[in-house]
Amino acid sequence: MKKYILPLIFLFGFLNISLAQFDDDDDNGYRHHNRFHFKRYFEKPKIEVSYGLSNLKLDGFTNRFENTSLGEIKLGYSGQWSSWYGKNVLKYNYGYVTFGTYTSDLDFRTKTSGYLQSSLWRFGIGDEDGYNIKAGSIGIISYTSGAMMWSSLDMKQLPDSSNLTDLNRILLYNKTMRFGNVYNGGIDFQFTRMFGFNLNYERANIYQRHLFFRNFVSQLIEQAGAGMIDEFVGSILRHEPVAGAIVNFVLKNAYYFGFNQLRSKQMNWPLGGEATLNYSTFKAGLTFSF
Repeated sequence: MKKYILPLIFLFGFLNISLAQFDDDDDNGYRHHNRFHFKRYFEKPKIEVSYGLSNLKLDGFTNRFENTSLGEIKLGYSGQWSSWYGKNVLKYNYGYVTFGTYTSDLDFRTKTSGYLQSSLWRFGIGDEDGYNIKAGSIGIISYTSGAMMWSSLDMKQLPDSSNLTDLNRILLYNKTMRFGNVYNGGIDFQFTRMFGFNLNYERANIYQRHLFFRNFVSQLIEQAGAGMIDEFVGSILRHEPVAGAIVNFVLKNAYYFGFNQLRSKQMNWPLGGEATLNYSTFKAGLTFSF
């Protein structure tokens, strides 16, 4: 029971922060309606349901994993705010809880003999941030998302006992609760204020073990770099809001992808660590805002 206490503390703390964030100032010229008199387009519950095709890798692992598919649901609150830079570019944020499963059973691709089949259940909390470019009645939201995730892997086949290195490595994950980070970047086409269609790419790193201090420092370094990108994008937004939104999408996703790739080989980069179990997923989904 004790291993579930920390995730629950994070969950309730995140929900409290998500609800409170709508009362604070934002950066890059965007202000929340509660403290400044700019129009609030919406600030409402949001649901996202998605399906994706995944592949699973572990750096240095000689056996091959069977392809998996991801089914996922996100529940949370989203908001969009106007600015003095341009009425057609809105600041966007979505705080959510997520539940999902990777499984070989739901994957329609051809199975390969000798590849290891698996399933994994996961839950976590995350934040999605970006800009909505209004094109008439349609909104195009480009975003970057990050989440903390807890997961449990169930290997349906294990490596042969003759390969003890692979067997011992995967047993560190099998049938245990493990912590990880998820990066996600995509585009949400908002056809109406209620309904949208989402395309995105996701990378998930699952750690053998969670070394809090090293992971905390790694996260601080990552966020320091993201903060510098925010400052650079802010200067572009002041002159060309649409171009700023596009540059933000490209730079943020390239940056987080690179950091994720480094963590796939060293879980607490640049402080070292073991390779992480890594899922790469292309997803499509439907979004509903109420």
